[in-house]
Amino acid sequence: MKRTVLSLCAAVCALVHTGAQTARFSAQEAMETYYEMGWDSQEESATWTHKATASGRFTWYMEANPPYAGQKAFSAIDAKSRYSLCARYNDNATQDEVATSPAIEIKARSVAEFYTCFRSVFLLGHPWKFVITDTEGDSIAYELNGFLWAQNNAYTGPSWQKFTIDLSAFEGMKATFAFQYTGGEDLAVDGFRLSQLSDSTDGTISIAEGQAVHFIDLSEGDVTSRQWKFQGGQPATSGDPSPTVVYPTAGDYDVELTITTADGSATAVRRGYVHVGVEAPQALIGLPAEGYLSPWVARFVPTGQPLHYRDLSSGNPTSWHWTFPGGTPAESSEQHPVVIYEEPGLYGMTLEVENSVGTSNDFMVRALQAGGSQYVWNIDIDEYDQLGELQLGFYGFYAGSNYLGIQTFAELYDQPAETVTIDTVQVYFYRTDIGTAAGRDITVQLCDVDEHGLPGHVLASATMAAASLASSTSDVVPTSFVLSPAVTTNQPFFVTIGPFDQPADDEAISIMSLRRDEGARSTTYHLLADEDMTTGQPLGTYSWYRNDDDPVSMCITPRLTYGSAPSALGSVGQPRDVAPAGRYNVAGQALSRNHRGIVIIRQADGTVRKTVVGH
Repeated sequence: MKRTVLSLCAAVCALVHTGAQTARFSAQEAMETYYEMGWDSQEESATWTHKATASGRFTWYMEANPPYAGQKAFSAIDAKSRYSLCARYNDNATQDEVATSPAIEIKARSVAEFYTCFRSVFLLGHPWKFVITDTEGDSIAYELNGFLWAQNNAYTGPSWQKFTIDLSAFEGMKATFAFQYTGGEDLAVDGFRLSQLSDSTDGTISIAEGQAVHFIDLSEGDVTSRQWKFQGGQPATSGDPSPTVVYPTAGDYDVELTITTADGSATAVRRGYVHVGVEAPQALIGLPAEGYLSPWVARFVPTGQPLHYRDLSSGNPTSWHWTFPGGTPAESSEQHPVVIYEEPGLYGMTLEVENSVGTSNDFMVRALQAGGSQYVWNIDIDEYDQLGELQLGFYGFYAGSNYLGIQTFAELYDQPAETVTIDTVQVYFYRTDIGTAAGRDITVQLCDVDEHGLPGHVLASATMAAASLASSTSDVVPTSFVLSPAVTTNQPFFVTIGPFDQPADDEAISIMSLRRDEGARSTTYHLLADEDMTTGQPLGTYSWYRNDDDPVSMCITPRLTYGSAPSALGSVGQPRDVAPAGRYNVAGQALSRNHRGIVIIRQADGTVRKTVVGH
């Protein structure tokens, strides 16, 4: 959880004087609540206003349990809680329910905190919102959209989720806080509070299991040494002036600081200073590392291969329930199960996790393809929004026309788990401003890996006139190169593409690519012109080099088939003869590729399909 960095002079804790020494300490997370609402009585709830729907039906309720079977009451998080504010979906009414606080002055160094329990699947078009309104200007100062938050955080729910909103930009403002409900999914709200950085000994620290506290030594005197003791923390002791301590287990913990100066020592102790609570887990499926990445499915694997799924859930779950339709086993209670798919097909999976506070679910639809044919590449689904052309300024493009003497580029692919047939390579060009290059050809080659790990013997090739390359400023379209002959292999392989010339005024060709941070994975190689070491003049020869300095993967996708011939089994969103013409998020914005969450896919034949894409 991200927290605002707090002033070093704030949140003064226990003080002990011994002569000229004063032991004092604080923490960046020390906060003091100045307003809270728990909806635990009618009198408390009546301090807020509750707007009904246009039809007059009142749908805010105070209930002990959230409106989802199996979810724990908020008392599992806060033992003092009796009720939560809940709204239930009414299929027969147009719902627009708003619960609004009285006007509250926002103090310096404040945050707003609250919990909601909801599910995101049917929030499309009906999101709940949290709104802060400036009462003087009657304008919205902040808005949180529950559906967009769920999309950005890969949340499906339902579970209790804590939200922390930094209010430092609204300091001194008199504002109202409101929850707006428009239907779609049931909603529960609880634990609303406004807190500020504490400047008194009443300040406390409240975190969840696994979170860190950033302590600060504010002792007076010329400190020569210090010794911290952190009950329940990791590390348990420290001699640093500003240690960071992680608390893995729920409970209330003491903190002690002893300082030593030339005049003696002093100790400050705060009992129960750190409160560590339990939060509901958030389920997150980790797909197997085995297999290939693909633009159309999250993983492409052969049948019969053991696949190691991973639990990536947060919030310290204590139990797991996986389902694998079509897999063996079909269900598992292990945290990290191993699954085999014996029959070719497209498969989804679900994960439900639980702890003492509640449960959470994650699911993927048609995320894994076992057997058959599929296009593969070296780009993960979480990297799709970073795709584009790699401009090198005056020098042109990496993965395209350039002035650097790079004639051809290559992409390396891992060894398949079993023998595959490769018959087609699709290349995604970002730019194809051909100009005077219209009469030139671009060749794709499939090569083996030589003894130096570089592109070796040519196994198959395909050539196309540069004028026939496909690109679009409004969509992502592939150019298909059909290899002759089709290649069968069980070894790592390269796909090379070129040659590329120096870009003329009316010519610029670039392949869509991903540029990663320094030290990350790189899968590209380039055929660079050799130069005389003295004069710098080209020698007319070329050598292959691995791109280690600037990690890149290109959007080049060979089609692999497990077995002896291409399979009729297609890919998600891409039957063999129908290509996707557009991908959009739920707001209608065009996407370069699928991203985690709900994606709208428009086919070239005019049909539209909605899919849910996982990690």
